[in-house]
Amino acid sequence: MKPLTIGFVADHYLGWMGGAQFLANLLGGIDSVAAGQQVRLEVLVSAAALGPAADGQPGDVLPVPTAGLRATGPLQCLLESTRLQRLVFYRDLRRAVGSLAIQVIGPTSINLGADFPVPWFAYITDFQHQYLPRFFAAAERLQRDAMFRNLIENAHGVFVNSGTVVADIERFYPAPARAKPVLRLPLSLPRLEPVANLDLVAATYGIEKPYFLSCSQRWMHKQHPLILRAYAALLAQHPDWPLELVFTGDTGEYRNPDYTRQVAELTESLGLAQRVRVLGLIPRDHQLALIRSALAVVQASLFEGGPGASGTLEAALFGTRIIASDIGPNRELPFGRIRHFPAESADDLSRCMGDVVAAAAAAGASPEEAADSAPFDAPSRQLLEMAGGLQLLGTLRSAAAR
Repeated sequence: MKPLTIGFVADHYLGWMGGAQFLANLLGGIDSVAAGQQVRLEVLVSAAALGPAADGQPGDVLPVPTAGLRATGPLQCLLESTRLQRLVFYRDLRRAVGSLAIQVIGPTSINLGADFPVPWFAYITDFQHQYLPRFFAAAERLQRDAMFRNLIENAHGVFVNSGTVVADIERFYPAPARAKPVLRLPLSLPRLEPVANLDLVAATYGIEKPYFLSCSQRWMHKQHPLILRAYAALLAQHPDWPLELVFTGDTGEYRNPDYTRQVAELTESLGLAQRVRVLGLIPRDHQLALIRSALAVVQASLFEGGPGASGTLEAALFGTRIIASDIGPNRELPFGRIRHFPAESADDLSRCMGDVVAAAAAAGASPEEAADSAPFDAPSRQLLEMAGGLQLLGTLRSAAAR
């Protein structure tokens, strides 16, 4: 078997936390089989991300050991979620690919052009702008359409993260889709270590009671207001239940800068200020501790590009209960303790949340004990991760050989 060097261009994925975690999962799948397959991974990031630290440094590529790299936000998430020993910061991507002897570029949402010197695969996230146009300006919808079409036309092939998106590409771009392979990515699993001590995490953030958890950036389509209304309805019916609601994730929404204030005002108007914790961005090991011990992870999204978003994949692996909207990609998660509810129904979400606690009470457990989880067994997890890594690697190796 010939050695293979695969490059992953990280810039687009580092634009948001979910993107960084998604890239980390892809890298982890390949890394799980890389040693036996003579594969080397190079993760490339624009030197602009280094800022002044890149000034005066010679060469087209600037390898930086991850151990000495100060990182925040999505880059920190990527480093915490992988075993990367280094990142390569590039000034010119084409020259960097040549310098590093990269033979194929893994899925990227950056259009590298039809004449790029090595095969490269596009990654298309989802078609939210087509189905939820109210969340996008007309110019942004047109820009996304043009970007996706150009990705399909210029790339060697296209990867997506769900059967739903495969069907959407065939619907919206039938001619380009017939000319290029449109491939569904194998399920890529996140690392589940290290996990912080829950007592220390709870003390750090002032969490005192059993809690429901929502882990997502405050995008409008994630429906934080619906979660709040469902939680308020639950407490109105069961005021004696000792429950809290915890939100993690970036609180920014570029499409509506006033959205964070609106959600905060809703929290106040519903009388939830003392029962809701908004933690923002937190370390990965803290996030995992909260997911593992939650009553349930609540994912109320109106739209997703693939299964396992917003902490639900981690919850499925831990055995933590999941309450998720009934959109197509959420139904594609192949395992986990999942209950679905109609995506825009606060009443149904509230009933699902109540059922989690009531089921534990019926079994003689306290709300605290309702969070006990049955983790996905380690051998099955390892086999699934390796199978996904081999599947993705096989496609990339085949492209590099042409």
